[in-house]
Amino acid sequence: EPGTRSPQDPGTNHQAEKSWKSWWGNRLLRIGLPIMVFFPLMSLTLPWIFKYGRTEEFLFFYSNEGQPFHLWFLWHLIIFVILTVLFRFHYLIGAKVFRSLDKIGMGFIGNACRKSRHALSGVLFRSRFPIGFIIACWVVNFSTGGELILNFGASLLYFVFGYSLYRNSSLFMFLKAQWRYYFLAGIVGFTLFMIVTLAMSSNVPADIYDDDIVATIETEKEIKLLWLSQYALKIACGVLFSYAFIGLAEKRFSSYNVKFRFISDGAYWMYLIHLPIVTFITFFMFNFHMPIEIKFLIAIVMTSIICLGTYKYFVRSTPIGILLNGRRYPFKMTEL
Repeated sequence: EPGTRSPQDPGTNHQAEKSWKSWWGNRLLRIGLPIMVFFPLMSLTLPWIFKYGRTEEFLFFYSNEGQPFHLWFLWHLIIFVILTVLFRFHYLIGAKVFRSLDKIGMGFIGNACRKSRHALSGVLFRSRFPIGFIIACWVVNFSTGGELILNFGASLLYFVFGYSLYRNSSLFMFLKAQWRYYFLAGIVGFTLFMIVTLAMSSNVPADIYDDDIVATIETEKEIKLLWLSQYALKIACGVLFSYAFIGLAEKRFSSYNVKFRFISDGAYWMYLIHLPIVTFITFFMFNFHMPIEIKFLIAIVMTSIICLGTYKYFVRSTPIGILLNGRRYPFKMTEL
């Protein structure tokens, strides 16, 4: 756990508990408060923007329909924080039980449990070849086809991997050194994914009420098999690219850079406010006669400029910036 010291240190339990309480308070402040502020703001902006996209009519109104929109990620995170409180409580109870077993000469039970936990963690989260983690993701994600919004268990699995990686310096350094191989494997998987996707589109029957029942059944079997292949490749690519980009970021962007730090600090703010901006810009360009690729670039560039501009002039050097990123720099910024 955060802040733990040697078991022989009499201050270990106190320091660990203090560290956990600090972490819980930090997460509730950095995640819970933005949810409370931006949840109603999304209800005040996105519903009428979506209506404008459908009807081209400006009609301001408040609605919770469609919530939590992109804030689902924060809702998942706050649930994880609450779960850590419960798990911490059970962990402390379990530790007392194991100590009691040690006193009566049955410490082998605790040792067996710890070894089993380490073995499972090693297979799922600590291996340099993430086969176990990919298989676990296949199983947990299957009910929603890989979509995370309604799949709390899948998000939790990725959260546990991130926590495990934070404590696993050997794997972290390996990703940093060998990120190219994960990226190459991801490219191969993505190529296969696109091939399977094209095969699926070509196998969809033009008439689902075809009189040739046998042929239709065979087509359905092929589509199901292709879907399973597509699903498996999608999950595998997601894991491989995640490993690759974690290693790439640590390899190329670990040293301090003013511009990268500015973008990094502004990422949370951009995440919170980007959706109303990018949707409105996109819908506003519906009647513009230009290639869709150009519209896409315009929407991305304008959204980035607005998000980073508002962050620089209205957020970064204010209490809002401290809330989102912490006091990592002097309160009065001069770098950017």
